[in-house]
Amino acid sequence: MKFYFLFLISLASTLTYGQAMKDLNHKDKIKFFFDHLSKDHLSLVDDFYHPRVKFIDPIGTIDSSEGIKKYYENMYKNVKFIKFNFSEFHEAGNNIVAVWKMTLQADKLNGGEPITVDGNSVITFDESGKATYHRDYFDMGQFIYEHIPVVGYVIKKIKNRLKAE
Repeated sequence: MKFYFLFLISLASTLTYGQAMKDLNHKDKIKFFFDHLSKDHLSLVDDFYHPRVKFIDPIGTIDSSEGIKKYYENMYKNVKFIKFNFSEFHEAGNNIVAVWKMTLQADKLNGGEPITVDGNSVITFDESGKATYHRDYFDMGQFIYEHIPVVGYVIKKIKNRLKAE
């Protein structure tokens, strides 16, 4: 009985999220998606992305919503906290640029302390309202490399030296 009850709650929240996103404009859809995406709500990927979406970020390129779902599943499995604060949106037709600051906390990064990364996303939506293209721009050093003990030390030294010159 408990399993059945949890299944119904999960199904209801998925339907609610899917319906909620369908009725939103592009800007609000992006905010909603990143506010609610988590390891427990990966079904949102199907509501947000077209099955043949092209996704690019500094880590690599993915050519399907199923691939993106696996990417987020892997990324979010160790996340204790993640929040995107959007400061600007620039729209031209079905294209939107979202400027954001992500705060992320994961046990295996930065000794479990929060990391803040500045970035932006370029997203194109089709006529049905699903994202067909999504490219993220952010500094991998700020996100990962600076938080690895030896590598981070070297990168910070190089940055400080470049600032001084």
